[in-house]
Amino acid sequence: MNYSLVRELMRKDLQDIRKNGYVFYSLLFLPVILAGVSILGTLGYTLAFNSQSQNTSGIDPVLIFSSLFIMIPAVITTLVGSTSVILEKNNHSLEPLLATPLTDMELFAGKALAPFVPGVLISWLAYAIYIVLTDTLTFGHLGYFLFPTELMLLQMFFLTPVVGLLGTFAALFVSSRMKDVRAAQQVSSLVVLPVLILVYIPIFAAGVDLLVNLILGVILLGVALVLFFVSVKAFSRESILISWGR
Repeated sequence: MNYSLVRELMRKDLQDIRKNGYVFYSLLFLPVILAGVSILGTLGYTLAFNSQSQNTSGIDPVLIFSSLFIMIPAVITTLVGSTSVILEKNNHSLEPLLATPLTDMELFAGKALAPFVPGVLISWLAYAIYIVLTDTLTFGHLGYFLFPTELMLLQMFFLTPVVGLLGTFAALFVSSRMKDVRAAQQVSSLVVLPVLILVYIPIFAAGVDLLVNLILGVILLGVALVLFFVSVKAFSRESILISWGR
């Protein structure tokens, strides 16, 4: 695989994202909203109850607030990935792109990295801002740093990338088969929505622990690998051109 060609394709797609005001500002809007809600919710809970140990409901509100950031890679990858191929088609730049020396795998890799990289990096940035601000605002009241916990680190560095992969592969598969941007975004969201529901089930369950989240992540990674092979097969030059010509 020619990694320089893959990087160039990814860079081109990222530049296209910056030029698309709707997509670019959407990338910023969601993390800001989620960070604000999570910080205010966590701050309100910790100040009201002094510590998590006083919660007797079996559900950890702080964990729920911190877990909201898992939504970020799912939303960003489906938003960016679902528009990737369709914008190429609408801008009449798809045929020249398919005529380049890029192999089908290199083409897929470049198109996949464009939504996946910002999706994960923005998620990590949102996590970092949340951790720093929450610890700063609650340390004087609690006397200890609330974050990061082992479970949060597992969510950040394992679940978040896995969810990003699922969103990326689903979006590229849908985008290569459809002609309308909004329809592709809606269908991609319907594909990823069950994944988010599956992620949040153990979070709302009593006694959630590292092992539960680890097992969940492994299951989702297996689903992502299956979707990867399906997407790669569908993301061939011939398949894209045939589906666009219908």
